[in-house]
Amino acid sequence: MAKTEELTLKIEGMHCASCVATIEKGVNKLDGVNFCNVNLAVHSATVDFDKNISSEKILGTIEELGSKATIGRPDILAANEKESNSAKEAFTISLALSLPLIVIAMSPMLFGKVLFGELYNAIAQAILSGVVIFCSGYAIIKDAFVQTKHFRANMNSLIAMGSLSAYFWSLYVLYKIINGSSDLLYFESGAMIITLILLGRFLEAKSKGKAGEAIKALLQLTPSKALAIINGVEIEIDTAVVKAGMTLLVRPGERIPADGTLTENNPFIDESMLTGESLPVEKNDGDSLYGGSLNGTIPFKMLVTASGDKTFLSSIIRLVSDAQSKKAPVQKLADKVSSVFVPVVLGIALLTAACWYIFAPESEMFVRSVISVLIIACPCSLGLATPTAILAGSGRAAKAGIIIRGGDILEKVTKIDSIIFDKTGTLTHGELDVAFLKSMKDNNEDELLSIVASAEKQSEHPLAKAIVQHANSKHIEFVSVTNIESLPGAGLKATYNGRVLLIGNKNLMVSEKIDISQIESLAESEMEKGRTIVYAAIDHRIIGLLALADKIRSEAKEVVGNLKQIVKEVIMLSGDSRKTAGGVARSIGLDNFEAEVKPEQKQMIVESLQKAGYTIAMIGDGINDAPALAKADVGIAIGSGTDIAIESSDVVLVQTNLHSVGKLFTLSKQTLRIIKQNLFWAFIYNILAIPVAAGLFYPVFGITLSPMLAAAAMSFSSLFVVSNSLRLNKLEL
Repeated sequence: MAKTEELTLKIEGMHCASCVATIEKGVNKLDGVNFCNVNLAVHSATVDFDKNISSEKILGTIEELGSKATIGRPDILAANEKESNSAKEAFTISLALSLPLIVIAMSPMLFGKVLFGELYNAIAQAILSGVVIFCSGYAIIKDAFVQTKHFRANMNSLIAMGSLSAYFWSLYVLYKIINGSSDLLYFESGAMIITLILLGRFLEAKSKGKAGEAIKALLQLTPSKALAIINGVEIEIDTAVVKAGMTLLVRPGERIPADGTLTENNPFIDESMLTGESLPVEKNDGDSLYGGSLNGTIPFKMLVTASGDKTFLSSIIRLVSDAQSKKAPVQKLADKVSSVFVPVVLGIALLTAACWYIFAPESEMFVRSVISVLIIACPCSLGLATPTAILAGSGRAAKAGIIIRGGDILEKVTKIDSIIFDKTGTLTHGELDVAFLKSMKDNNEDELLSIVASAEKQSEHPLAKAIVQHANSKHIEFVSVTNIESLPGAGLKATYNGRVLLIGNKNLMVSEKIDISQIESLAESEMEKGRTIVYAAIDHRIIGLLALADKIRSEAKEVVGNLKQIVKEVIMLSGDSRKTAGGVARSIGLDNFEAEVKPEQKQMIVESLQKAGYTIAMIGDGINDAPALAKADVGIAIGSGTDIAIESSDVVLVQTNLHSVGKLFTLSKQTLRIIKQNLFWAFIYNILAIPVAAGLFYPVFGITLSPMLAAAAMSFSSLFVVSNSLRLNKLEL
């Protein structure tokens, strides 16, 4: 299979869903391109291609299609600002010329007479209207001609045809006036069409800018300056030159410039903009610090571990940007409709013209209705319906400490019917402690702890670390343990004083035929409390056990109860014994759980449930969760977990509070609801407006739409879609 590459592009010159469909269709036709996805809201495209085609060919094709493409991630903030400024300038000029044009055109109604006389009045209108259409509307007219050149049509085609029809028909009337005849002029209609379209685009650009405020807020968290301690001297430097290994001093009220670890003092840090958690967090020596967090009232020193684009904050910004650049599956409906919509509208416009020409050739509706149909049918709102909602939804999630890695994820979450929780570090804190020891020799628990801790000292397993930490806290002396051999999923084997030492779970004891009957009832009693049992044996004789407790998260029971009302199944996976896992499951109200699950089995369990017809969300935090997170329909990583788990997931919960899972489901449901509302109103708007614009009700009821009203209505529909999406920014989670 040929190796593929992915190209991220910034696109300029797109205005509607038809533009999106044109680019996608044109690029997807290229030999070597696997797929092309275009996002209208953030003006970006993602192209997957192989070595049979060059990136230059892709860029050239997009330019031929009437848009400009450059390689790179879209800077949403810069793009919105540029779009807003450009639209504002074009609209301002257009409005300044259109206002006197309207006064001149409506002079008989305003002043009771035609200003300048009929001929010069018409000439003045022609000049002002021409400047508006061909100067302020230059980009629209140019793109329309590019589309026509390639036998295609988009929203600009409809606008251009409407405004140019009004203009050139009026020029024909001007010719008739010169020759002593007269007719209705539409110069002001052609100009106002352009003016109102430009107004709509300006308002859209400003609204889309608001939808990207989450990224703007995140970008503003990093301070421009940092106070470095170099050779014992405090020196103020640019944050951009901060490197790993530097020591920084952060004063009260300042934001942390980079990621690092605390080396001096115990400050309270406000991490709310990163985690959504409102209360400041107390930090101790060695604790992690995140760039962008706000220091409280105590100055502290820190050792930098990551800076620039390698910080946690930068990764969040990158993930949010990527999510807003990716297309949700529901968008395919709008794209598919838009790809055929413009040709259909052109056909309706021709049919409208033919009908009025045949049945009422002298009616003003012959020209007016055709122009109105072309304008009212512009599918701009269809193109904005989904991406603006995704933009606002993913931004709102980021503010709540929920990082969604793709626009499609929000839609996927609404289809989840089964949730799988990893136990340790997810439903529990993952901070084990030795809660109970029992030695087979009376009052010899310290010796048991010394032997077990000495062997576990070489292991990175959470159980081993907890045992060693407990031994250190009790100032236990370590002894010589050699030939340590790890037994994955079971424990370890070693040599102590020339004898065979075995430490591990019940399965290890059973497989080695070690009698644990004397201590088994005690072990079962501890396991019923949700504790994990570690047995120890020397020369195949049991010498004791340790019971380790992992504190269950305080919110786990409430969250699980709420999720059981939303989905069909909530399941817990644990590597612990069935009794230990059962104790935890019972305490949080879970009926379904799998115990003694090895790391490779988690992915198999996900696959088996998927084959049974379930749509799975997997929630975990460890390296051994990564395959299951990647395999699940939606992988949700606890932010305090490992980088591998986070990279394998679709959603990252920056804070470890499980209430974020419920917030994710609420936000996803509301975002999809907004998308459906947007699409409904966009479709209904066109379905209802086109017959009115065509004059279907004019002969009987006298109801119709003037070209100016049609342009205003079209702009309003786009603005409505964007404004409706922005409601997600205020959603309570």
